Amino acid sequence: MKDDKIVFCDTGFVIRLLDETNHLHDNALGYFRYFLEHDYIIRMSTIAVAEFCVKDSIENIPLRNILLSPFNAYHASQSGESAKILYEAKSKGVLEVDARIIIQNDVKLLVQAQCESASYYLTSDTASKRMYDILKENDKVSFDFTDIHTPYTQKFGLLDL
Repeated sequence: MKDDKIVFCDTGFVIRLLDETNHLHDNALGYFRYFLEHDYIIRMSTIAVAEFCVKDSIENIPLRNILLSPFNAYHASQSGESAKILYEAKSKGVLEVDARIIIQNDVKLLVQAQCESASYYLTSDTASKRMYDILKENDKVSFDFTDIHTPYTQKFGLLDL
């Protein structure tokens, strides 16, 4: 599995991929196609599926192209360690999370992506970037945080023909 090219996507990415009226739909679709065409395995956590199912149905997720990754005990223990780092950053004023609770889903998804050797993490959640940065500074994540507000052509230096 170490040789596999893995992309982990969060809930926001899948929502924008499926909602043709969303202003980020074209960007999400571009990334989706790019990674499929370049033989990446696209994964989605069962945590993200639970979030998605608050307003939609699992049947609408393109499971032919997205593999589900169960959140397990190892992911949980690693999430706890990373959450501790983020709590410390919050208490020092380095991290502001407004009304969001850190340990909830963002840190779990970031850590699960790391545990599963992701090369990229696809998201539309710009607020979680600061958490990623702190985890990266502490050597807890090594994948590329990819915010779909930036088109894939710009991210990878491609011409949009």
